Amino acid sequence: MAILIKPVQRVNPNDADAPKKWYVTQVTTAQVDETQVAMDLADETTLNPSEAMMAIRQLRKILLRRLLGGESVKLGNWGSFSVTLSSTGADTKEAVTARNIKGINLNFQPDEAFKTDLQKATYAWVDKLAAGHAATDDDNSDGNLEENPLG
Repeated sequence: MAILIKPVQRVNPNDADAPKKWYVTQVTTAQVDETQVAMDLADETTLNPSEAMMAIRQLRKILLRRLLGGESVKLGNWGSFSVTLSSTGADTKEAVTARNIKGINLNFQPDEAFKTDLQKATYAWVDKLAAGHAATDDDNSDGNLEENPLG
């Protein structure tokens, strides 16, 4: 498996008159829902699909309860979940109220082991795969598939 990538040309947001540059961007092929994750979990454990689904739903419920209670949640070597707030500024401390809160966001900080595992990614150029080029791990000559340039 490889992360599909493609080149995308973008404007410099700090200088709209600057020449556009090309960047590598990731292509999402599909979004997997919790039902599919539960099926995958059932395939990897002794849980049946219904039990796996219940475990996922209970994890969500517990995670949400802890986060809304002001706690951060560390899940093994996955990393930590916490909430952050975005708010508008006030001129004085006394002028700050809960109305200054614009939104709440979920933050995930991956653990070092999780980050290390992510660095093992390989990449495939989606346009070359669509054109019918064979992609192998050692085929860098035409850019079909690349080893992780970060690791």
